[in-house]
Amino acid sequence: MENDVIFIGKKPVMSYVLAVLTHLNSGNDKAVIKARGSTISTAVDVSQVVINKFMKDLKISNIEVGTEELDGKDGGKRNVSFISIVLNK
Repeated sequence: MENDVIFIGKKPVMSYVLAVLTHLNSGNDKAVIKARGSTISTAVDVSQVVINKFMKDLKISNIEVGTEELDGKDGGKRNVSFISIVLNK
C-alpha cells in the first residue's frame, strides 16, 4: 500500500499528474493520492485531471477524509485536515 502513495505538496498540479500516470503505467493497478491542509484542493485537481484527461477507465474506489493531530512549531499540538483518494484501474 505504501508503495502506491503519491504525497501532494506545493509543486504544480501537472507534476503530480505525471507521477500518478508513471506509477499506473509501471504495472500498478492502484494509486493513492494523499494531501494535508492547503494542498487538499491540489489532490482533488490531480485526481480529476488524471481521470478526465488521461485515463478515462480509472475509477475512484475510496475517499477518506479526517483530521490528524500534529506537533506545532511552538511545541503545542495542532489539528490538520487530510484527504486520501484511491484510484483503481
